[in-house]
Amino acid sequence: MEWKRKMLVFSIFLMISIIIWTLNALSKNYTTEIKYPITYSRFPERKILISDIPDHLRLKVNAHGYELLSYKISTRPVPINFPVTSFAMNRLSGDTTRSFLLTRYAREQVARQLPADWDLLEIYPDTLFFQFARQTEKMVPVRPVINFELAKDFTLMDRVVVSPESILVSGPDIYLDTLNALYTQTVSLGVLAKSYEGELDVAQYKRYAFEPKKVSCSIQLEKLTEVQVEVPIQITGLPDSLRMETFPHSIKVTGKVGLSKYDRIIPEAFWFEVNYSDVQENKSRLQVYMKTRPMALTNVDYYPQTVEYLLSVK
Repeated sequence: MEWKRKMLVFSIFLMISIIIWTLNALSKNYTTEIKYPITYSRFPERKILISDIPDHLRLKVNAHGYELLSYKISTRPVPINFPVTSFAMNRLSGDTTRSFLLTRYAREQVARQLPADWDLLEIYPDTLFFQFARQTEKMVPVRPVINFELAKDFTLMDRVVVSPESILVSGPDIYLDTLNALYTQTVSLGVLAKSYEGELDVAQYKRYAFEPKKVSCSIQLEKLTEVQVEVPIQITGLPDSLRMETFPHSIKVTGKVGLSKYDRIIPEAFWFEVNYSDVQENKSRLQVYMKTRPMALTNVDYYPQTVEYLLSVK
């Protein structure tokens, strides 16, 4: 039991010694480097910051141990406020949007916001870089990003429509000048057998501000119907001294089209041709080439695809 009593006494005296040593150590001044939070204010008029800037400065300070310990255990030190336009800014050569500031010229401003007993020796980094742009705005079209398939015998009555079709976007001019469209977030609708009405979320763009964040979307479908039209065959590449006839003189075109566009499927909307260059290859029948057709027409087929011909001198 005696050794336990001695150990207890030793522990008490050891603890007292540590406390005295610690208090004595904290009463001295120390030079150390600390990270200190910073906020920025007073940017140039009609300009917005577009570059990343540090949210902490590294400060070399000389202070009492008590003060430094208090800062170390503090969870939310009051940030240094850095009014940017209070200091002389320097432009980078060849770049009118970028500026820099030497932090040594801000030493007095920073020191006034530190605890009174701190002596500020150095500020790191020694240079802060800023890139500014002019705030501007323009109307930008909205592009829907939708994945879907059409059910059999259905087609689009028109293109996919969003409303509003364009949105007023504001942001830095150097980025907004190259922004050609806002896209919606991707939506998958699967197989559509009827018209669709819904809302789409516009994708997020951190550099820009705009409203609304949603657009209405309309996909109008209609049934396909079969159509048939007779189209004359054109002859190309024929020398002026020759005459050529094809047998037959026209072909029959079949396909499917939406009901609303049925009246657009007329012979004048097509161009089918044979080419005299095929005659020069001693072909007995000429290939009929489809050069143009209405975009609304699907499942296109035509007959015949080759024709006989008669060539004569004028």
